[in-house]
Amino acid sequence: MQRTSFPFEFLIIDDASTDETADIIREYETNYPDIIKPIYRAENQFSKKKEANKRKFTQLSRTQGKYIAICEGDDYWTDPLKLQKQVDFLETYPDYSICGGRYWLLYDGETELTDPGWFAKFPKGKTVTLQDYLNPYILQFLTVCFRTSSLSMEKLNQFKYSKDDTYYAILLEQGKGFVFPDSFGVYRKHQGGVWSGMTYEEQIRSNINYFRELALHFGSKSRTIRKLYFLFFIELRFIELKTSQHFFTDCLKIVRYTFSGNIKDIISFHIRFSLRYMIQFVFK
Repeated sequence: MQRTSFPFEFLIIDDASTDETADIIREYETNYPDIIKPIYRAENQFSKKKEANKRKFTQLSRTQGKYIAICEGDDYWTDPLKLQKQVDFLETYPDYSICGGRYWLLYDGETELTDPGWFAKFPKGKTVTLQDYLNPYILQFLTVCFRTSSLSMEKLNQFKYSKDDTYYAILLEQGKGFVFPDSFGVYRKHQGGVWSGMTYEEQIRSNINYFRELALHFGSKSRTIRKLYFLFFIELRFIELKTSQHFFTDCLKIVRYTFSGNIKDIISFHIRFSLRYMIQFVFK
């Protein structure tokens, strides 16, 4: 349960569940009509994997609050003051559009507190921007709270592909972000997830689609986004070398592509990456 000094609404989406979830939600809706705002879907959207991430946020326009926090069905919050801490922060610092925190990763029955090295460097938390929010990947939707006014649905609809990174980029274009050192919840990782169900090559191809659009919209403002797009694209080319009929010709194409980017972006990063994988494939 969350303890707050402000009222809130609880928007619950039932994704056409086949168990008794809908009945439980209706019971809470009856008991707390001013808080519980359910959405009952007739068709399961999770099964439509290509659009699942985007569809789950199409109902955000129904929210009425000044701030939004998201907790998906497999995850749960552990800090009863999570929302209070985050709202207090965003009220105090109007130049920030989003804030998050640490979380526990639950996988195969074992829990692990995330990013101990990063948080050891920033024991009081850290400000992140569009330039560095992916280096390292420190924000997790389970922990974030953001300003409703900072998330442009008009801009979001310009993306054919979208995932958490897309929302963070849109929000961080409007203001700064802050990562609390506090642990706010538990993120459950399992093989039944959309991402876990993909092969490694499918994950790389998916990342290329996401980051191509991110680079088009935000690349001029974020060197990290440009670098990651190059990274995924080059990594896919090396994966494809395994079945290449023209190995050395395709190797030269990769090198040529690598140098087609901004030399400042690739000289310290992509050359080392390319050489390392070139050696692995040549001598394998």
